[in-house]
Amino acid sequence: MDVKFSKLSTGNQIAGKIMEIRKGAVTAIVYVQIAGDTMIQASVTIATLESLGLYEGKTVALIINPTDIIIGCE
Repeated sequence: MDVKFSKLSTGNQIAGKIMEIRKGAVTAIVYVQIAGDTMIQASVTIATLESLGLYEGKTVALIINPTDIIIGCE
């Protein structure tokens, strides 16, 4: 798993794989497995979930901001 963006304002990127998505009315919680059994969860809007085409099993990059975790993909 090596999803990296070449030009971002931060180098804090962690590759992972979406293991589960729990949809609510407006937002979804995306569970991303990184190294070993470590799981990170990120909250995204349903619109973002759909526009990024996120699904269970997809490889993504977590971009770490001091206050947020942002999901990036191809």
